[in-house]
Amino acid sequence: MEFITREIVSNNWLTIILMACLSLLVIAKGVNSLRFADFITLFSNNKYIIAYQKPNKLSTSFNSILLLFQIVSVSLFIYLCFDVFEWQTVSFDINLYFKITIIYTVIVVCKLLIEKIIATIFSIDAVIDEYLFYKVTYRNFMGVILLPVNIIFIYALQPSGILFIILLAILIILNIIILISFYKKNENIILNHIFYFILYLCALEIAPYFILYKLIG
Repeated sequence: MEFITREIVSNNWLTIILMACLSLLVIAKGVNSLRFADFITLFSNNKYIIAYQKPNKLSTSFNSILLLFQIVSVSLFIYLCFDVFEWQTVSFDINLYFKITIIYTVIVVCKLLIEKIIATIFSIDAVIDEYLFYKVTYRNFMGVILLPVNIIFIYALQPSGILFIILLAILIILNIIILISFYKKNENIILNHIFYFILYLCALEIAPYFILYKLIG
C-alpha cells in the first residue's frame, strides 16, 4: 500500500485575528454603548453622522478603537485576496498578513496626518475635520461589513476569483458613493478650488492604493 502525504495547513492565527476583531468591537461598545448603537445602524440612517460630526475629534478613544478595527479587518480581507488570486506562494502566511497590516496602517495614518497639515496650511480645518470624520466613519463601518465576509471565507466557503472581484467592485462603488455624497454637500467649496481638488484626488485618494499594491506585491 502506498501512503500519500497529506499537508495540513494550520489557520489558528487567522482565528486569533478574527477574535481580535470581535474584541475590538466589544471594547468600542464598552467605551460608549449608545454611540456604538448609532454607529452600527450607519447605512440605514444618518443619525450617527448628524449627532457626532460637529463635536468630533478623530483622536477620541472610540474612533481610535474603530480605526484599529478597520485596519485589522481590511488587512485580513486584502490578505485573503492575495491568497485567492495566488499573488503569494505560501498559503496562510502570517508574515504576509503582518506586512499588509503595517503598510496599510502607515498609508492610513500618513493620509490622515497629511490631510490635517493641508487643512492647517489653508485654514480649512472645519471642512477637513468634517470630511475626515465622514470618510473614516464609513470606512470603519466597511470593516464591520467585511468581518462576517472574512469569517465565511476562512471557515465555510472557498472563495473564487470572480466572487472576490465582485466584492471588490461593490466596495469600490460604495466608497465612491460615500465620497461623492460628501463632495456634493460641499460642491461650492470644491468648484471654487477645482484644481486643488483634482490634485488632492490623485495624490491622496488614488495613489496610496497603487502604492499599497506595489509595496505588498
